[in-house]
This record gives sequence, C-alpha cells and structure tokens, in this order.
Amino acid sequence: MISMNNAPHNHFDQHPSTLTGRARWSIAALAAALFLSGPALHAGKLYKWIDEHGQVRYGDRVPPEYAKKRNETLNSQGIVVETRAAQKTKEQLAEEQRLAALRAEEERRQREQAHKDRILLDTFTNEDEMILTRDGKIQAIEAIIRVTRGRIEKTKQKLSEFTRRAANIERAGKPVAASLTQQIAELHSQIQQNLAYIENREREQQAIREKFEADIKRFRELKLVEAEAESEQN
Repeated sequence: MISMNNAPHNHFDQHPSTLTGRARWSIAALAAALFLSGPALHAGKLYKWIDEHGQVRYGDRVPPEYAKKRNETLNSQGIVVETRAAQKTKEQLAEEQRLAALRAEEERRQREQAHKDRILLDTFTNEDEMILTRDGKIQAIEAIIRVTRGRIEKTKQKLSEFTRRAANIERAGKPVAASLTQQIAELHSQIQQNLAYIENREREQQAIREKFEADIKRFRELKLVEAEAESEQN
C-alpha cells in the first residue's frame, strides 16, 4: 500500500476516510504520488480495479484473481489510458451467440421478404391480374383431376369385369389363374394411386388459394405504402 509518507508498496487501498476533509486527494494527485513513490512504480504502469468488497484498488499490477475482471490503466496524471472489460462468462457468451443468431435470422428474413415484395410488384400491376393468375392455376389442376377421375372410372369398370370373371371361375369349381388374381390386385392398386394423386392435386389447389390470398393482402399493403410515399412527395 502506498501511504502518505511515500513508503513504496505494490498496492494502494482507496477508502472513503482517506479522501475526506482537507486531505482529499484527486485521482491525478494520487497517481502522481504513486509514480513518484518508488522506482518500480515510476518505471511501470498504474492499474485500477475493484476488489470483492467493492473497494477501488491501485497498484503496479493487477492481482491474478482480478485479472479477468474490469480494470483500467492510468498515466502519471491519473488519466485512464486503457480500459479492459471483464472477461465474459460462458453463459454471457452463449447468450450473445443466441442473440446474434436471432439477429442474423431476422436480417435474412427481411432480405427474403424484400426480394419477394420486389417480385410481386414486378409481376403484377393490379389485383385483377393476380386473381386471373390464381384461377388459371387452379383450373389447370382441375382439368388434370378430371382426367384422372375418368381414368379411375375406366379402371373400376375393368376391375369389375375381372372380378366377375374370377367369381364365375370359382362358382364353376375351378381354380382362378394366378395371372387373373394378379391383374385384379394391380387394378386395385392403380385405383388407390390415382385417388392419392387426386388428393395431392386438391391440396395443391388449396395451397395456391392460400398463397394468393396472402400475396393479394401483401400487394395491397405495398401499394398503400407506395401511395403514401407519393403523397408525401407531392
């Protein structure tokens, strides 16, 4: 501890009692006294840190137990020339990484939305065009569904014929040929596959409706923003 009688030591304890009354020292005077107090301090640097009790400490080096805490380097006039932040904990670093990831994701989402908005405005000039495009897509899928339903009906007729044939063979007390059994199974499978295909196409139609509903809503918002911007310019 550096005392008022200039006895050289490595650390100085700043207590409130030492800075009261006429004996109150400024940080600059304190730093000057420390630098002039001995060769070791005069040739080195003066550091300032806070101990575990909240007391301000000074010395020519920061004790190891405080090296990872916030500390400052002062010059001979007591002016802070360097500040070292406290080393962050694993929890703090993890939280920073989490927040950074959230910010990056939000920035990516905004860029993606801006790109979609630009395409939307470049593709359509009004809502009627959007509705016509939506209906055209839905009708095209509907035509495919109709064709598939017709194929199902033909397959069902063929299946009914083969099933009848197999039943007649069984009533005659004869074994049904394996090829006929296989054909009946394949027809059943074709019908199920076509039904699944229709179901998928109907889901596609619904997805188109929902997408265009959202796009039309967004289109209105963008056009409103454009109109407000033009109004402000005028």
